[in-house]
Amino acid sequence: MEWNSKDQSEWEVVDKTGWRNRENFGTIEDRSGVYILANKDLQVKYVGKAGAGRLVTRIKEALSEKKGYGATRVKVLYTNSDEKAISLKKKLVAKYKPVNNK
Repeated sequence: MEWNSKDQSEWEVVDKTGWRNRENFGTIEDRSGVYILANKDLQVKYVGKAGAGRLVTRIKEALSEKKGYGATRVKVLYTNSDEKAISLKKKLVAKYKPVNNK
């Protein structure tokens, strides 16, 4: 399913990045949040979450594992707590049913 930008307006989201290339996703802050891996057409392939201080590491791990299969883009939705990241991830996985979240 293609990414819908309205989903970055969920109440848990306090900030967000634009879409970044998977090879050079740049200056992502190590805060709590959810990351979305998608292909060039923004078809969501994987939705992951990370607690504060682990976001960059989790994105790198996901991209090097099967979770990143077919993904060429990365987007981050920052939250202000681990609990909100968990809640947001559950919602997004239920909506998009990403193939690599199985």
